Amino acid sequence: MKLAAILWATCGLLGTLASAADQKPIRVLLTYGGHAFEQKEFYAMWDALPGIKYTKCELPRQADILKPGLDKDFDVIVMYDMSKDWTPEQEKNFVELIRGGMPLVCLHHNLCSRDDSPVFHQIIGGQYVHKPTTIEGKQYAPCTYKHGQHMEVKIADQDHPITRNLSDFIIDDEAYHGFWVSPKVHVLLTVDHPLCNHEVCWTAEFGKARVFYLMFGHDHTAWQNPMYPVLLGRGIRWAVGGNEVAQLTRR
Repeated sequence: MKLAAILWATCGLLGTLASAADQKPIRVLLTYGGHAFEQKEFYAMWDALPGIKYTKCELPRQADILKPGLDKDFDVIVMYDMSKDWTPEQEKNFVELIRGGMPLVCLHHNLCSRDDSPVFHQIIGGQYVHKPTTIEGKQYAPCTYKHGQHMEVKIADQDHPITRNLSDFIIDDEAYHGFWVSPKVHVLLTVDHPLCNHEVCWTAEFGKARVFYLMFGHDHTAWQNPMYPVLLGRGIRWAVGGNEVAQLTRR
């Protein structure tokens, strides 16, 4: 991606949010757990996102809070965990919460979580499989991953509020290959890379909820890419359904 386009996108996001500084911040419940990550760099990226206030939630230890009524305290759930071993009651409550309209954003290795929960992957629209698995009548072999891949990212839908006015870009990040993608999702970003699935970012709906998934985000190399906070910020705002994305794309 050209430097000018990167700067435009980044400045567009920050400028729009700065103009709305008097508005209440979006309240994010940010999940983690089940996978190590560079915490200092990750939270530094989150601290730099204007207009967003996040609260950490460790899963599965704190999974009991993911139930109807959570929308009184939070506007959106952003999942960066790779947790497993939820109880049936926790599973039921989470599904009810999302179906009722709680916005959901899922990042990177969250695609690899919850092998025991087909409904969870129906919610997010994809699944990284760790063992031979049949999904919707098709057999999937165990997926593969490779760190530090140089990927050219294409904008698949230039009219969507999340990607409108953005240009193709390059990112160095972990690639996943062979994962299931629901035919019901709306693909926003693609790559043509031998070690990565073609679809790497999409939106979906589950019940009344908007869902956004972004495959990127393994480490600081991805988080410090100028396009990462742009996509994350837009994805959060689209999921919540506010006006910020529409304002941003008109700049």
